Amino acid sequence: MKNIVEGSARRARSMRRAALTTGLVAAALLPVLVSAGSGSAAAPPPAHPGPTGPNTVGLKTVGPIDETNGFPLWYKDTSGQRLELCLDANDPYCIMGAVPTPGQPLVFPTNFPDEAFWSMADSTVATDGGGGSAILVTGLEAAFAADVAPGQQISFGRIRLRVAGAGLQDGATYTITHPFGVDTAVAGPGQGNAAGVSRQINVTEDIGDLAGGSTFEAALGSRPAPFLKWDPTIAPAAPAGHLGDPTVDHEVTGSPYGTNIFRIEGPAGSFAGSPNLCADPALGDSTTATDDCIETNLFTVMGKTATRAGVQVTKAVTTKDGAGNLIDVFAKSEPGQTLVITGTGVAATAMREDGNGGYYGRIRVDGDAPADLAVTNTTDNPTTIDHVEQFGDKVHVNSAIYDNDTKSLIVLAQSGDPAATLTLTGYPSAVQDTSGTSQRFTVSGLNAPPADVMVTSSKGGSDGDDVVIAGAAFTAQQVVAAITADATEVSVGQKVTLDGTGSTGTILSYAWTETSGPAQVTLTNTAQTSFTPTVAGPYTFKLTVTGTGAGNTSSDTVTINAVGSAAPVANAGPNQLNVAPTSTVTLNGSASTFAASYTWTAPAGITLSRTDVANPTFIAPASSTPQTLVFSLTVKDAAGLQPSTATVTVTTDPDDLSVDSASFKRGGAEWRIRGTAQYCSANNAVTFSWNKPGSAPVVLGTQTPTLAAGVCSFDFRLKNTPAAAQPTAAGTITVTSVMGGRLPNQTFVFG
Repeated sequence: MKNIVEGSARRARSMRRAALTTGLVAAALLPVLVSAGSGSAAAPPPAHPGPTGPNTVGLKTVGPIDETNGFPLWYKDTSGQRLELCLDANDPYCIMGAVPTPGQPLVFPTNFPDEAFWSMADSTVATDGGGGSAILVTGLEAAFAADVAPGQQISFGRIRLRVAGAGLQDGATYTITHPFGVDTAVAGPGQGNAAGVSRQINVTEDIGDLAGGSTFEAALGSRPAPFLKWDPTIAPAAPAGHLGDPTVDHEVTGSPYGTNIFRIEGPAGSFAGSPNLCADPALGDSTTATDDCIETNLFTVMGKTATRAGVQVTKAVTTKDGAGNLIDVFAKSEPGQTLVITGTGVAATAMREDGNGGYYGRIRVDGDAPADLAVTNTTDNPTTIDHVEQFGDKVHVNSAIYDNDTKSLIVLAQSGDPAATLTLTGYPSAVQDTSGTSQRFTVSGLNAPPADVMVTSSKGGSDGDDVVIAGAAFTAQQVVAAITADATEVSVGQKVTLDGTGSTGTILSYAWTETSGPAQVTLTNTAQTSFTPTVAGPYTFKLTVTGTGAGNTSSDTVTINAVGSAAPVANAGPNQLNVAPTSTVTLNGSASTFAASYTWTAPAGITLSRTDVANPTFIAPASSTPQTLVFSLTVKDAAGLQPSTATVTVTTDPDDLSVDSASFKRGGAEWRIRGTAQYCSANNAVTFSWNKPGSAPVVLGTQTPTLAAGVCSFDFRLKNTPAAAQPTAAGTITVTSVMGGRLPNQTFVFG
């Protein structure tokens, strides 16, 4: 098979490792799924459609946890390919992060890499003739939420795209086709200029559990699967036991879409001078040009076939049996394994399996359970073992019933150890007594029941169950009528709107009636109605709303006073201070009296949603300095005469940024910038730029500040920074936000 583009291996192993380093807080423009928590989590479906339906192709199963490091021993895709976490520093086809003491055995957590991989497959293509390139990174990664420590283990599937090239056009949309789908990205505005500074695209999608302490199942919903492997029909063959060589470019197979390529399409001229132009002129934005598309079918691949199924003890509970204990042990592995329970004073006992990877065994011990109780997978070579670290008595929730009529919750539960003390979690005031062989918990005066309950034991056991609801259905919510009017003092000929949308409850109908007035008016029985008085005097109206159920009605009244002739008075509302830039601001002219028409005038550069209503809106401008905006409101009477004018001032409050620390570490080529912002709204984005001496600023990335412990802060990290963004000495950075914040020339530490 002929390559789409000819070429040799383009990067050394160190460059490949750099391209794949975690950088969890780098700019992420594609969706990011963060799933946290412990216990058994529901596995998300695979990411891609297949011949049997949507979400049927991708990752399928996560393997047992390796007790030596806390990570899954393997992941399996829907093709049946199972890959182990590659942690062999002596394996030339295995890539992982650095360890504190190279050359010494891996020991978790003291001498363990901060990242490792189950799989990776990436590709590079030239974007121009001057060294510009595009890098596609895909993989399934093991890392840590913070430090290399127990409980900090995370896993996620990553798709990352980094593009730099002199021909990329600011603001242009580029289509990226790769083995796991088709994505679009926009070249960042202001990241390039005519002097030759490369425009950039930097997008990352990380899907998994990024919070630590996970069950590692969230990564099953990520896109980098099925695992790519070297095309076996094209020499050379992949190294034995591996999907490929991470230092050698090769054609691959495995894409669920049959797109075993890396292609970028955009406007004509985007890739002028690239040796990797697409041969088909129909690709790209132009139907005639070929410099609007680049592609390659060469990838570097890493993945080590898992030879062991492993074993993980998922639960172990004890039940008192005379002077000893019965111990029920539950474990998981691949189907067809031989799992054996062992321990001091325990005869080796084989477990039974359910055919789906679940295993169960029951043993009896004299006295307490031995400290070295373990389950060994003897089918593995070498064998794998998982020690039982935590026991608990067998706790069972027999029933949990909430009576909707009496507002009481009754839970019956029992333990396998008669000496155990049971507790109903979350209800310390629950009344506890004995009901036969069970403990009964009663919680009274509970307006709303929990969806489920948990009972814990002083002996370490626990059990939960769904709450069953008994009793009659709720009565329908009583409706409540409420009327508002755009004005209660009007002139003859001035239209008045009566609004009943503020009424509450499940409303089936609205009925308007005029209960008194100098003239009869016609009203429509809808949530809103209107009339125009033709005769001066007070008009009183009644709204009746009707809901479900007998007698479920409510009424409200309002009086509108119409005068024969009255000069309108404009009221533009109170001044608005400290308005957040980019937020939506509503002007308020509803307090104007005898106003039949409204006309707003906005300052230069501001566009109102409408200029002829009482309450128009506009978007507050972003600026690094406060903006004082003066709006004028003119109202007139029904005849279009007697104008009255008022003004209102709106003052913006730009984002208040601070940089607490900024550094660049040469060892890991890593930027890290920490600080605070005033606004933590989702539409705020803080951009970090290096003020490169003698050149235009280089954008490092963007991040949305987050609120934690009452502080709105950012912690930007960029690992394995591209060479063009690496300083050679201390200097300055500039930090800006879309909500008007700007901090120029902030010094950073270089070391």
